[in-house]
Amino acid sequence: MSIVTEERKLPQLRVLPLSGGQSPALYCYVVMVHGEWVPVNHSFAEWLVGDVAMTSKEASRGRRTH
Repeated sequence: MSIVTEERKLPQLRVLPLSGGQSPALYCYVVMVHGEWVPVNHSFAEWLVGDVAMTSKEASRGRRTH
């Protein structure tokens, strides 16, 4: 199977800005799970971005990660 035609299973992550008024803006992170947006915390979002970056780096080196 060609890696070009293989469907990648990367999760969708969004950052939704919330109005902060005078205070610094807060952010709400959501991730798509089984067709629904589920709120997650900053630590999870940070881990997810790092994991995807590491997986992409390994894939660019020719290693198959999935």
